Amino acid sequence: MAPMWRRLSDVFTNSLSRLVQGGARRTVAPHCPPALQDQTAGPQVLGGISAVTLLARRWSGVYSRIIKRNRVPFVDFETGFPKGPTPPQSVVGAFTLAKQQKLERLLAATPQKTFRGRVIPALSTWRVKHSGHNDQGRVTTRHRGGGTVQRLRFVDFKRGRKDIPATVLRIEYSPDRTSHVALIQYEDGVLSYILAPLTLRPGDTVVASETANIVPGNALPFRSIPAGSIVHNIELRPGAGGQFIRAAGTFAVVITKDSEFATIKLRSTEIRKFPLDCWATIGQLSNLERFMRFKGKAGVNRWLGRRPSVRGNAMNPSDHPHGGGTSAKHTKRPPVSPWGILRTGYKTRSPTKPLGLIVRRNLPGKMQKKYGIA
Repeated sequence: MAPMWRRLSDVFTNSLSRLVQGGARRTVAPHCPPALQDQTAGPQVLGGISAVTLLARRWSGVYSRIIKRNRVPFVDFETGFPKGPTPPQSVVGAFTLAKQQKLERLLAATPQKTFRGRVIPALSTWRVKHSGHNDQGRVTTRHRGGGTVQRLRFVDFKRGRKDIPATVLRIEYSPDRTSHVALIQYEDGVLSYILAPLTLRPGDTVVASETANIVPGNALPFRSIPAGSIVHNIELRPGAGGQFIRAAGTFAVVITKDSEFATIKLRSTEIRKFPLDCWATIGQLSNLERFMRFKGKAGVNRWLGRRPSVRGNAMNPSDHPHGGGTSAKHTKRPPVSPWGILRTGYKTRSPTKPLGLIVRRNLPGKMQKKYGIA
């Protein structure tokens, strides 16, 4: 049996063709009984219009033609555009944080500016907002709602087109993530979005290859990345696509490598092992100044879809654990939610659960502040 999305598309195509080609001519459904075949085509046309309207609706799982998930299907371009010979690797040294800081100083005269224009429709879709409600209509996240219309960018976390150089066309703002994205065009004209490193500029060339140079924007497996390099967009399992280090300004450091695993220090100070077949991208992510943004007025939060919140200190004791009293200078207890759950976080991992590939858990926040890590 054909999958559901293909059957829905067939129904949509048949209904639309009947509307276009039928005109005033009567259309009879194949399963319609003979007693109803003499009726006019009016109700059936209206039914086709309602079917088209119904199928045109969007829901949260439909962010591409592939239902449930936005998985970019693999397309073999070998016959349409044969790959040229891979150039030899010329930059083999580790791309450390010190090298990136020197590169930043050289690029200070040409800062990374985002493109002021429309997003490409084929590489994006409009975001379905639920205002903090779950599938049953219950509010699971408070203070969410409203905001401007946003479009989600389809970012290629897998860098699936290997050994094909691409040119960076522009750097764009992405409303659904903290870092910027870069629009790249491969040599055969295919467009794609990737996460933009801090030192990437329009006109640069990037490539995903096992023999790529160790420069920002290039993707390589850990087997080909020297120790000491800073990376982002790390795969947790080979071929699964980048899942670690994707926020603005973050990076991980390759500490050591052995015959099977590469030991990586993550941004959360956690030290973890990754298989050598996992891919990562060189460099630190862009938009370092995101947390220094001055919003200016309360309306900016409404633009971002954040509704006003009331302090628990200003409530009554029947409404919040922090409420009540004649003074509002203290919270009367450690910060908690209206239902008594700790707001500063608490450990949820089972002490009996094995660490697996985790070498060292992340340090507590107080220790990070004490030693200037955070």
